[in-house]
Amino acid sequence: MRAKRILAVAVLLVIAFLIVFPPLMNAGVKMVLSSSSAVAAEHLYATVGKISAHRSDTSDPSGWFSVTNTSTEVDLTAVNVTVTVALGSLPLGEYDTVRLTVINATAIINSTSKKVHLETAVFTIPVSFLVQFGVQAAIMLKVAPELQEGADTVNLRLSFTAASVG
Repeated sequence: MRAKRILAVAVLLVIAFLIVFPPLMNAGVKMVLSSSSAVAAEHLYATVGKISAHRSDTSDPSGWFSVTNTSTEVDLTAVNVTVTVALGSLPLGEYDTVRLTVINATAIINSTSKKVHLETAVFTIPVSFLVQFGVQAAIMLKVAPELQEGADTVNLRLSFTAASVG
């Protein structure tokens, strides 16, 4: 009878460990975005969609982990103003790249709203950061927008840099 109790307690401990341990293997990640240069528009709204991070010790495509699938609208005319574009969690480890998707963009030029054609929608940004237990990793994404207005179209080229902060 005593052996059964010991076995039952051991099984309960294993089950409790399996329930509690996986969330402990993740830590928080915050990504903020800031425009680093002015553009010739009253407003330049870009909607940032899915953001993922790549673990440096894994290969493509299995090394990508989702930080967020929530979209956030950012006004890229607000130079050096930071906007949180992702709050999520990632498995513990070292990461070497962030990938984000810009869903769409709209420019307000001379009080007129114009749909913007994006040169590319998916951006892969090298950045080294560590996700560790009990510490929120913070990443600063800097974007340099380049707006080109043609007769019938407005084209947008975005170039990103990133750095781990804190």
